[in-house]
Amino acid sequence: MTSHPVAIVHAELYTPTRRIEDGTVVFAEGRVLTLGPAREVHVPRRAERIDAQGRPLTPGLIDLHIHGLEGCDLFGPELTEGARRLPRYGVTAFLPTTLTLPDEEEILQRLQIMARVMEDPPRGARILGIHIEGPHLSPKRPGMANPAWFRPLTPEAIARYQAAAGGRIALWTFAPEEGEAMHAIPTLIAQGIVPVIGHSDATYDQAVEAIRRGARQVTHFFNAMRPFHHREPGLFTAALLDPKVIAQLIADGHHVHPAAIRLLFELKGPSGVALISDAAPMAGLPPGRYTWLGYEVIVADGRCQTPEGALAGSIALMNEGLRVLIEEAGIDPLAAVRSATWTPARALGLRKLGCLRPGAPADLVLWARWGTPEAVWIGGERMH
Repeated sequence: MTSHPVAIVHAELYTPTRRIEDGTVVFAEGRVLTLGPAREVHVPRRAERIDAQGRPLTPGLIDLHIHGLEGCDLFGPELTEGARRLPRYGVTAFLPTTLTLPDEEEILQRLQIMARVMEDPPRGARILGIHIEGPHLSPKRPGMANPAWFRPLTPEAIARYQAAAGGRIALWTFAPEEGEAMHAIPTLIAQGIVPVIGHSDATYDQAVEAIRRGARQVTHFFNAMRPFHHREPGLFTAALLDPKVIAQLIADGHHVHPAAIRLLFELKGPSGVALISDAAPMAGLPPGRYTWLGYEVIVADGRCQTPEGALAGSIALMNEGLRVLIEEAGIDPLAAVRSATWTPARALGLRKLGCLRPGAPADLVLWARWGTPEAVWIGGERMH
């Protein structure tokens, strides 16, 4: 954190509620002091000036759903190193995400390790909480996971997991139609956890009921969910029609076609779409065969998949997802940035992150071009 002011001048500034073509941001002691059109912002005489030369400047990216990167599995002790490495990809805050395992005791032990890391967080991207993804999923929509290890969500499981995590679970992906999982939604909310529908074969009526009870997000929309049918519109339609629901979206060029991405933005708007990476620990590693917590996966042709061909997370991180939104799907940059910053912060109920305004944390990314961070600050401290 710098005590003296830093001024980034002549930036194409995304707040991200508005775009300022020739903008200036001044920050000090970890907080944004002022920002706006360059002609309106006073830069203190003693400030360090950085000339952006018209390049984009955005809030730091926030990833709600990431399993790992560069060989680091965030579901355990490697969370420390993962947090250190994420800023080079423009990510300033994230939720490490779990994986379905056969032994609940191992899951609880890994949650305890993650909680200890969060008690004394490393220098790096902010760890905002834990995202549980599995084993409370539908065997009809397993993705890469082994459905033999699935079980319906119960209030008792929520209590065990949250106790192991020291109260740090923030999101919980589950299939509400399985067993009595629908009745566990109030327990999630009471524990301060956002209920997220995912890996679900829920019908339209089941999805509407889960949303009525408090589900507010859908994991990797379009993937591992009942598809649209005009006689049974399913979770797909229930989520699209309800403005309270935020759709998590993987934009890696493989999980979702650009036309489907445009459709989602047209129907939900950037405040209803949260860009995620769903990055596997193999993201950033060369092509080859790898083992991920007992799962065999293959990285080739820009994809990570099982030997049977099921996609196994992504190998594209948030910076690449932002580029795909803008350059391949044709999403307006302001909307794309909003979906990668402001929307995920609001999805967690965080009002100060994901935006640039006076008093907000100075979490910023200066882009050489979309997809390529040139400089990254977290709390005013340069990390990349």
